[in-house]
Amino acid sequence: MSSEVSLIDALRSMIGGNTLLKAGRAGKPHFRHFRLSPDLLRLQWESPKKNLGESSVLVAEISEVLKGQQTRVFQSNRMPEFEERSFSIVYQGNRTLDIICKDRREHDVWISGLQALVNRATGDIDLSQLRATAPETDQKLQVVIDKGSTRVLIREDASDVYTWGEGTRGMLGHGEEDPEASPRVVEALLGHDIKMLCLGSGHTMALAVSGEVYSWGLGLGGRLGQGRERDRFTPLRLAGLRGFDITHIACNENHSVAVADNGEAYVWGRGIDGSLGVEGDKHVSPTQIHALDGKRVVHAACGAAFTLFVIESGEVYACGNNEHGQLGIGSNEAMSEPTLVTNLPERIVRIACGNSHAVALSETGRLYAWGAHSSGQLGVGEPLEDRLSPVRVESNVVRDDVADFACGGNHTIILSNSGLLYAFGSGAQGQLGLGPLATKNQATPAALPNPEGRKYTAISCGQDISAAVSDRGKIYTWGSGASNALGLPDGRTKYAPTLIESMADKRCRTVACGFFHMAATIIHGWVPDDEATQCMACKLKFTTIRRRHHCRKCGGIFCGNCSAKKFPLLEAGFSESVRVCDKCYVILSRA
Repeated sequence: MSSEVSLIDALRSMIGGNTLLKAGRAGKPHFRHFRLSPDLLRLQWESPKKNLGESSVLVAEISEVLKGQQTRVFQSNRMPEFEERSFSIVYQGNRTLDIICKDRREHDVWISGLQALVNRATGDIDLSQLRATAPETDQKLQVVIDKGSTRVLIREDASDVYTWGEGTRGMLGHGEEDPEASPRVVEALLGHDIKMLCLGSGHTMALAVSGEVYSWGLGLGGRLGQGRERDRFTPLRLAGLRGFDITHIACNENHSVAVADNGEAYVWGRGIDGSLGVEGDKHVSPTQIHALDGKRVVHAACGAAFTLFVIESGEVYACGNNEHGQLGIGSNEAMSEPTLVTNLPERIVRIACGNSHAVALSETGRLYAWGAHSSGQLGVGEPLEDRLSPVRVESNVVRDDVADFACGGNHTIILSNSGLLYAFGSGAQGQLGLGPLATKNQATPAALPNPEGRKYTAISCGQDISAAVSDRGKIYTWGSGASNALGLPDGRTKYAPTLIESMADKRCRTVACGFFHMAATIIHGWVPDDEATQCMACKLKFTTIRRRHHCRKCGGIFCGNCSAKKFPLLEAGFSESVRVCDKCYVILSRA
């Protein structure tokens, strides 16, 4: 997160609420869910012995906000490892609320908002706007009050990563080049709470809840952004983005892009026909696109040799190869700097790119497409010719608004608000999911057969493969079975969504497709004992003497020697020290 927190954003976050650790005047610290009232007049928190409205402090009664652990309550129950995440609210003279946050981001939000409230700096704020946009911001913990005790549950942003398919150049992140026919957990990312994945033809990227970016796989052309072109067989954090809170990532075969919370966009890799939007045809480290300074980028997507950016105003900018009109600027001229897509009639909120086509979603739920249409991948019907400017995707088949969409190499899939799937474009490898008889080009949206009445919540498309997540957290894949990219044991092409049965006991959040491999974020949980026959650190086999121990941070399984240390994990709901592996202990100690 950037060092400065917007007051509006801080107040919205506080109204949404967070689960914070409250130091006790007598007794152990305990988690409580704190929330600022929408009228900004009262700070409320849940208590097992009181109703929400009865556990509160009037903002007018707050005289001071102290950083660190300065009060008598903290002095009698010091936790120095959380000094920089602590603060105290002084109210009614000398009473204090003594709080520890889960991370520095949360701390900065509450300090910024509380200081503004105490200094009466909120008088010009439109309260109706705050009430309309305040989110449920606590993405990690929720508190359940039950018979006087507090139970803290992990929320769904705590996710592990599983990968499968082709493993060449380490693109699966398992430390080797072996392919994986079934999903396998990426041990190096256990406990890092990954929220987003994107896959190229030979590399993979992951975005953590913390805003950190990891990459691994083929390093040719600098596509990993690690400062050199060497391959990486396990995930490595991008040092060039350290200090930035990254909110979105995207990649394709040769290049990658990241969007920061301050609206800046960074690119790296090999730039073909100006696809990076910066000078030079190769950058091995993240490089800011200064041509977009002042535009505040909120979303981006990468095609095979072009890149699109959505800015906060809803405009789209494009750069790179334009042989098929994929830049949407009304011509076939390539652009080395981001250029405005001028013929979009509405504000755009999201975009996706295939090899040479693009699809955009407007704020009203309408789809627009442009670029290559030789396989029907734009969904705009006949003739199968390139479109140099945006064209609305209209269909009598899709009867409700679009919730999500994804572009493969030469196909596109739509997810409706009702959880149904629609596909168009090339179906030669079964990637449309329309059945074994529907392998020709489909020029307009067609509904995927759904005899089980299944509803989906997330989708992704790769070169000739597709995947979706059901509302029950199950993963379904279809398309080319080459390289075991579908995660199915028979390795065959599938013409309809097919369940990955080996993951049926887990709950998936998101799935991502590359050219020959896939990845998924799975709601964090313990690694089952039968998935580990050896310590995940020293690799020694477990025996009756060398027993299994779970790390409470990453959920991995370790021997006693590699998990002997303890640490209080606030983000996981532990206020007392619990067993963690050596790697997690080092990470936690440095935080």
